[in-house]
Amino acid sequence: MEANRIDKELKFQIADMVISFLFDQALSGFGFEESKPDGPSDTHTDMELQVHLGYAPKPNIKNILFDSGQTWAFYQSDGKYVLQNDTLGKDSHLTTVAIMEPDFKSGHLYIAPDRMHEALFSDPLGYPLNQVLMILLLSRRKGVIFHACGIDDDGSGYLFLGHSGDGKSTMAKLWFENRATILNDDRMVIREREGEFWMYGTPWHGDFKEWSPYGMVIRKMFFLCRGSENVAVPKQGAEAVSMMLARAFPPIWDEAGMAYTVDFCHGLVSKVPCYQLNFVPDKAVLEFVRSMG
Repeated sequence: MEANRIDKELKFQIADMVISFLFDQALSGFGFEESKPDGPSDTHTDMELQVHLGYAPKPNIKNILFDSGQTWAFYQSDGKYVLQNDTLGKDSHLTTVAIMEPDFKSGHLYIAPDRMHEALFSDPLGYPLNQVLMILLLSRRKGVIFHACGIDDDGSGYLFLGHSGDGKSTMAKLWFENRATILNDDRMVIREREGEFWMYGTPWHGDFKEWSPYGMVIRKMFFLCRGSENVAVPKQGAEAVSMMLARAFPPIWDEAGMAYTVDFCHGLVSKVPCYQLNFVPDKAVLEFVRSMG
């Protein structure tokens, strides 16, 4: 496919990973240059997507890798990988389709005309494809996304993992009220850098709106549970790995990606102290966590 002249590039950076969106038409008619700042200035790019205003070519589906049944599907077509923002089997035009090369370093993104404004001023991929694409990129031995709240307490990095309702947003609010920095209250990326595990905030927050994109070394990890008193129970080995996996966003359609995710969790729990934290939702839990050394 031959692309038109590129007039604008957007770069989105999450967890030190950069996705570049190259638009194939002039964007001045959207008021783009006045309203949208440039992205990261570094030259490193993990994936480059050429963006087209219009509908994707009809796919030749060869291998269905995953179909959510509601909001997205992932499959192979003519030697490429395709990620679309709807379940398979519908006759309606798809509003967002990413067609990617096998190495996941480049591809094409098709955006329906009625989505163009949102794509320019919010997110070219949109939900849920933005998070699914990040899972795909991370699964290539780069990291894992977790259901977790990340806290920077004056240089001490605490990761609180939990399912919906376990208290991640409550924990974020308590720390925020005590002047800690909230990286995110619901989606955190963890990556390994030079033998240490780093956590990064993402824009995909839960009930608590404050978040920060930067990363820091994880000092301790806690699996959240509501309780009648503040109690921390150490977790190690296979039990800790199982608890991590239950709170991860794993690439369940990819055998190699799943093997990497399991290995990643083993390495993580072997280096970072883990606890099950039964807690009372008031500020006393902050000093309890700090007092653990």
